[in-house]
Amino acid sequence: MSEIDQDYPLSEEQIRSYRENGFLKVESVFTGSVLDQFRSAVATAVELERDTAVTPEHERDQARAAYDRLFIQKVNLWRRHASVRRFVLSRRLGNLAARLAGAPMRLWHDHALFKEPRTGVRTPWHQDAPYWPHEQREHQVSVWIALKDATIVNGCMSFIPGSHKLGALAAVNLANPADIADIAPQLKGVKPVTHELKAGSVTFHNGLAFHYAGPNKSDEMREAIAIIYMPADTKYDGARHVCTDALKLPVGAGLDGEMFPVVSDV
Repeated sequence: MSEIDQDYPLSEEQIRSYRENGFLKVESVFTGSVLDQFRSAVATAVELERDTAVTPEHERDQARAAYDRLFIQKVNLWRRHASVRRFVLSRRLGNLAARLAGAPMRLWHDHALFKEPRTGVRTPWHQDAPYWPHEQREHQVSVWIALKDATIVNGCMSFIPGSHKLGALAAVNLANPADIADIAPQLKGVKPVTHELKAGSVTFHNGLAFHYAGPNKSDEMREAIAIIYMPADTKYDGARHVCTDALKLPVGAGLDGEMFPVVSDV
């Protein structure tokens, strides 16, 4: 079995912390040559798609949205690059997500997130799940993988503990975001937690957890990839999304099949 599919140890205390706070930092999930291969695969795919515009048309349309103005993003690299696919479908990550959520997991999509040097653009406080066309939104899990060191200087992630317990609020307008105090006044006084990461370390967060990333004030690209998982029985709610528009799914259809493979053994 490849190292990327071998289980990574996770304690009951870590699981409890994730479910209580809505996020968890896990150190050194990828190291050495495996990390080098992962980083190279994603960075090469991102550069290729920037240079040659090989991204499918519906994803280029999506790139005009406000979210893309925050950083370079590429969705579903695993569908176009075999070198990325093996990491995105990693059982090591899928099983970690399933254990944290307490449910079998399917892949929703991957999401390369590269923030260019010396950019003053922050990623505002928001939840992820309100942007997704899922009928059930309680147990989606995102893993954010630092392909290079992620620091406060270059835009690492911060989270608000317990914010996932608010449920799904209105999606934040990322081009003109409201203040977090207006979005969720219930969180007033709750101190955010910032997690710097060494390359190969990760954070997991619930799709309803409020999170934020600062601007990249460094001289190098901030390189990360998020892989988003959903419970295996998630149903489609009919809303538009880049990952489902071309599928013409009826409301209530299961998000399954080859586009959304099972990625956990539990």
